[in-house]
Amino acid sequence: MKSIKRVMSIALCLLTILTVVTAAPISVSAKEGDVVVVNGIEIGVKQKDGSVLLNVSKDAAANGRVINAALGDNKKRSIVIPARTFKIDRAIWIGSNKTVKAKGATIYQTVPESPIIIHACKKTDYKSLENVTINGGIWKSKNNEKATKPTSTFRFNHAGNITIKNASVDTNYVSHAIELVACKNVRIYNCKLLAKGKQKNDIYAEPLQIDIATKATAPTVASYGSKYVNGQVCKNITVKKCTIKGSRGISTNKTDTENGKWLSRHHIKITIIGCTVTGTRTEALCLHNAVGVTVKNCKAFSTGSDYNYNIGCYLASLGYNNSTSKYKNVFENNTIKGGRSGLYIATYKGNKFGPTSVLKNNLYAKNGAGAALSVSGCTKTEIRGNKLYKW
Repeated sequence: MKSIKRVMSIALCLLTILTVVTAAPISVSAKEGDVVVVNGIEIGVKQKDGSVLLNVSKDAAANGRVINAALGDNKKRSIVIPARTFKIDRAIWIGSNKTVKAKGATIYQTVPESPIIIHACKKTDYKSLENVTINGGIWKSKNNEKATKPTSTFRFNHAGNITIKNASVDTNYVSHAIELVACKNVRIYNCKLLAKGKQKNDIYAEPLQIDIATKATAPTVASYGSKYVNGQVCKNITVKKCTIKGSRGISTNKTDTENGKWLSRHHIKITIIGCTVTGTRTEALCLHNAVGVTVKNCKAFSTGSDYNYNIGCYLASLGYNNSTSKYKNVFENNTIKGGRSGLYIATYKGNKFGPTSVLKNNLYAKNGAGAALSVSGCTKTEIRGNKLYKW
């Protein structure tokens, strides 16, 4: 009798274990070659390295659904856009923790008025979007050269840890290729940001805008709420080995709106190395309200005829901030050409830039060699090895 009870007890235990194991959820990771589905949409096929080779069709609407499903959440995911034309009929709303590999691909926005990459603004302190890399691709919009797109091709707001490399990003003379509104730790490497079409004489837009978050400078961001346009600035922006051409080339933006309440705000640590930058109407490098600036091994040309703005590189503090003297500025081994001036550095509200080095540059001004270099408003300067020319 005891032996029967023992057998029944063992059988009951085994049955209990089997029931638990059977009921437990089984987690199965997608393997190489598996179809990957996100929110009910087949986005592509898993590759050996863990990335997803994106599905591509001739239907721009289908492509738009696929890429938004692939990139729209905040899960860590790497996608590959195949080396062909990928037409979309909507903006790509990208989430955090995404890698986009687009070498050889052309991403073609069929809606001229729409940006290509954008994201929601839900957090401040550079946390609305984090950890995004875009590698490669030609990113272009329909009728871009006709200036029908009045918005940025890529726009990042309150974002951090963003890398864009080996990409060509379309724009025109009334908008931006890449706009950074209150962003931190951004790297733009080996990219082409070129305005297409004709110069608009009354609009001075730049392919790369490093922007302050205010109602006037970022109205789309303002639509998310007043806390997102409270004068937040950009920090730690690095641009290397890029070719940039527009009305202006690269601009760090400021504003005197709202009774000048944001003029004291300065962007911090802007690094530009090995770039060729052309401003066809105004400055090639317009560095308003920026501190901790480094410009090395660059070619910066302002080719326009507007005397007030045709400076090759202009570093200016336009509002009082008692911390601007804490940061060092370096301009070294550049070729800079402008009309009124080549390299012009100045402060205007009584504050000072920190130690500023101007070393071994070739500086040109159509206004004469004597106008090729002007430096004032710094706590300390090191100026040597420069060659000044009339252009």
